[in-house]
Amino acid sequence: MNKSMGALGGIFLVLFALWVAGCGGSSDEALTKSEFVKQGNAICSQAAKAREKAVFGFLKNANPQGNQDAVREEAAKKALPFYEEAAEQIDSLGAPAGDEAKVEAVVSAMEEAAAKIDANPQSAFAGDATFSEANKAAESYGLDACTA
Repeated sequence: MNKSMGALGGIFLVLFALWVAGCGGSSDEALTKSEFVKQGNAICSQAAKAREKAVFGFLKNANPQGNQDAVREEAAKKALPFYEEAAEQIDSLGAPAGDEAKVEAVVSAMEEAAAKIDANPQSAFAGDATFSEANKAAESYGLDACTA
């Protein structure tokens, strides 16, 4: 438990450091689109690595003879917090001037996908259907690392 909490704390520390490093000299300065995309992709890349580590760690210890629906449901529950945290971190970056609606669309779509999975963890394995809107919004803004 301490190892996983330490790793999780380390992930959040890295994300916080990325956020602080990209903020510039003034808290009132908006990021440019290029800066936002770079930081957003870094956030999503770190979240994806953490998700994979959590899920693979769980699957490594899962009973291969057990109920596969239960295993998939638990794997989705292990992955979900990292996806939700990425959406929160992207939202906290602050949208570039003039792109507020586009960034809000990305964040909202990610939150909607997370809510679907929270309500029905099996939906995480329904192909791209659960993530299609979030993926489309993220890709159209240049947040290619934010697709699930």
